[in-house]
Amino acid sequence: MEEVSAGTDGPSRPRRRDVDGVAAALATVGNWMFAPATRRKIMASSGLELSLGDYTLLAQVSLHAPVRLSVLAELMEVDKSTLSPPAKRLESRGLIERRPDPADARAQLVSVTRAGKLAISKLWKARTAAIGALLADWEAADVEQLAVSLGALSEAIKKGP
Repeated sequence: MEEVSAGTDGPSRPRRRDVDGVAAALATVGNWMFAPATRRKIMASSGLELSLGDYTLLAQVSLHAPVRLSVLAELMEVDKSTLSPPAKRLESRGLIERRPDPADARAQLVSVTRAGKLAISKLWKARTAAIGALLADWEAADVEQLAVSLGALSEAIKKGP
């Protein structure tokens, strides 16, 4: 996939080594974002006292709600039984709530409560601060360009292949 022009007036395709570099960098970023040490640091900075499992489930519910736990289990590639204990803890703390699924009264949908949204807000602020610390020595224009590029990549991911 060396640089190939789409035409004399069109943009060129990315070079394979550049795409490889993006893939490698995203792997490093993903590993850092989801490392237990990073998540513990974010949790501590947020002032919330949640286990890593509770933090992960709360974040996933906030992204996908209203959602069945079985659907989240598929998305997270875990057995549904592993989500029941953290779901019960989050519900007992008033961070998520369960309601009957209008499409199937036997099933339940989970959503984030007002208190859960406040907790998520604290988590995201702590996450932003952690990332901000990594970018502290960057030029503002470079951070802006990174935000634009990652936003475009995020949109491409949402659209799918």
